[in-house]
Amino acid sequence: MAQIQRRKFLKIGAAALSTVLLGRSQAQAQTLRFANFFPAPAGQSRLIDEFAADVRRVTDGRVNIEHFPGGTLLGPADIFEGVARGIAQLGISNLGYNPGRFIETEMLDLPLGFPNAWVANKVAQEFFERYRPREWNDVVVIALHTSPANVIMTVEKPVRRLEDLRGLTLRGTGYVAQFVEALGARARPIPAGEFYDSLARRVIDGVMLPYETAATFRLAEVARYVTEAWPLGQVYTFYIVANRRAWEALPTEARTAIERYVTAEFRDKLTRMWNTIDINGYRAVVNARRQIIELPVDEIRRWQEAAARVIQRYIDAMVARGYSEATLRERLGFIRQRIAFWLSEQRHLGVLSSTGPSGVRIRL
Repeated sequence: MAQIQRRKFLKIGAAALSTVLLGRSQAQAQTLRFANFFPAPAGQSRLIDEFAADVRRVTDGRVNIEHFPGGTLLGPADIFEGVARGIAQLGISNLGYNPGRFIETEMLDLPLGFPNAWVANKVAQEFFERYRPREWNDVVVIALHTSPANVIMTVEKPVRRLEDLRGLTLRGTGYVAQFVEALGARARPIPAGEFYDSLARRVIDGVMLPYETAATFRLAEVARYVTEAWPLGQVYTFYIVANRRAWEALPTEARTAIERYVTAEFRDKLTRMWNTIDINGYRAVVNARRQIIELPVDEIRRWQEAAARVIQRYIDAMVARGYSEATLRERLGFIRQRIAFWLSEQRHLGVLSSTGPSGVRIRL
């Protein structure tokens, strides 16, 4: 009888201890809200879902991420400030939604010759690690990354020469908008969720966006012509940031585990994701039998003259703010040198992309 009572006591004691430990584990687990403006089915959103699962795995369940895609928590222009203030603890957006807020990093949005997403993402990551612009001090930067190289998609009028852009209105934000206008068109800052309807209703004539939007936002359904502007190599620079207070409140071991994961795995996943979805967008354009226009060399030179004016305007504006022209040109030189390096690496590794020179270009 005494043995039976002792067994009962041990079972009750073990159950109680398990409940206490579970309660402690749940109390220690922290949930971070992730604000994202991309639609839930998009490749960007699927990668954030994967990021959430990986963070839970590497932190042994101590950090959970609640994902809010499609702008359900914060719109693209509100994400940075919303994360800084703690409305969300994590967020993804791009520099163009807050022009002038990231003046040093906006250098990456200039038409500098990024051939594709694979190269651009490698360079953007290196740029941030090398220069660490102070404009990010209010948050913790998880990753700086970029869209693929922009192309021009139009509904009714094909663009083969600079003259064809006159009178057209194209979607563009930040320095992409400046380049649109330097080419002779008008720029309009249409939010991501309105791309399709704006083209379908002819609110705008076209967009200056990567191939990936042809699939992500179904633009291949409404845009009939695509002009490949990748030799100019302009991208939209994106960021994933965390609220500093929430980040520093995480257990040290959890923060370290996430940092290791981001460095060892997640940045490469971002690069592959952008490269893959741009190929998917290119495929959507080909499958929809849209006309793809490649600019001849002489025409590219004319577009590059417009690009040079945008770059010079950026330098002049930064010098007026007190920045050293020598410092700015050193950074531009670093970007161009790393573009050349990573394009060579891409060829060596046999990585194919939707845009770029023939040695790295996929053909469908």
